[in-house]
Amino acid sequence: MCTIAIQPDDIGLRSGRRQSYSTRWAELARQSSHEVRLVNAFQPDFFAQLAGCDGFMWSFAHPPFPRNFGKRLLPAIEHGLGIPVFPSWRTAWHFDDKLSQQYLLQAAGIPTPWTWIFWRAEAALEFCRSASYPLVIKLATGIVAENVRLLDSVGEAEHWIRRLFGPGVTALDEPRPRYRRLFARLRAAARFALTGWPSVTGTSRTDLQRGYLLIQEFLPGNQFDTRVTIIGNRAFAFRRFNRPNDFRASGSGLRDLDPSRIDLDAVRLAFRVAQVLGAHQSLAVDVLRRGPEREPVITEISYYYEGWVLHEECSGHWVLHGDPDTGDLEWINRRIRAEDAIWEDFIAEVVALQGRPAPGRPGDALTAPHAAARHG
Repeated sequence: MCTIAIQPDDIGLRSGRRQSYSTRWAELARQSSHEVRLVNAFQPDFFAQLAGCDGFMWSFAHPPFPRNFGKRLLPAIEHGLGIPVFPSWRTAWHFDDKLSQQYLLQAAGIPTPWTWIFWRAEAALEFCRSASYPLVIKLATGIVAENVRLLDSVGEAEHWIRRLFGPGVTALDEPRPRYRRLFARLRAAARFALTGWPSVTGTSRTDLQRGYLLIQEFLPGNQFDTRVTIIGNRAFAFRRFNRPNDFRASGSGLRDLDPSRIDLDAVRLAFRVAQVLGAHQSLAVDVLRRGPEREPVITEISYYYEGWVLHEECSGHWVLHGDPDTGDLEWINRRIRAEDAIWEDFIAEVVALQGRPAPGRPGDALTAPHAAARHG
């Protein structure tokens, strides 16, 4: 029997639904006779709460809080205590950070659109004044394409360069009227007073973006992208069509769920990305086509997504047998929840490690009170 520590999560999604992976994980743990320990990562005695646990799970979402906290805490547990965590460092260190994702994909030899990242305003201006348009500008953070915009001219590019290398921005939107900004702040304050949680709805992002410019080539001829989600050796896929009169598909809600319409080279590419990055725990990739050869390229990756889509709208999934490029892809005509697939793989990893020595676990040498004092 294993003892799994789980941080509760309950997130309001853009679709209007609520998502709690932790609730389902706790249910599955009890069904399989494993002990579940609900913990509170925000308390000073958190590491004391983890004493004796064989693994830790927390599905944290995109908003700056708790994203920035989760991306610090999970690697610390994985590295310092030496126990399995979800999401692992390899799975989530680049989460909601398109700059990190681009550097990672390029270093790993994964095909992406042509991308240019500038850290100096002069170089950014020089490039944009000689570039061919349209181009795509992106902020490092953002979901459902909220911080992705098409640049049609050098004038538009210079506008955003001045802002990004000046005061900075929180979104690729023009400033709202003052009364709307005031109303948004009052609404967020009221929500915090009632619930104790910061507002995470709409475009209420608080992390200031400045000091860089991220530009990608525009890929014409793409009326949809293919979203492929990898969990272990399973692949879920559907097509997402662009918004009306827009080049962006993410967040449109216009999905084609017919698995026979999925190009399997996109599925194989997603499996290859998960293998190369060691991100098989959970990896969603967005695939577009580039050039006359219609080469599949990755535009974004994420460990987090709306899991209900995989269960309720995907009639099944592919299972990979062998190498991503040459192995057999077996279609499994059975629905499975994302939470269940993640739990199944995670608990198998924890069980496999039981009984083996876990080198480099300095936390084992600490009593719970000392651990709490040290990390408080």
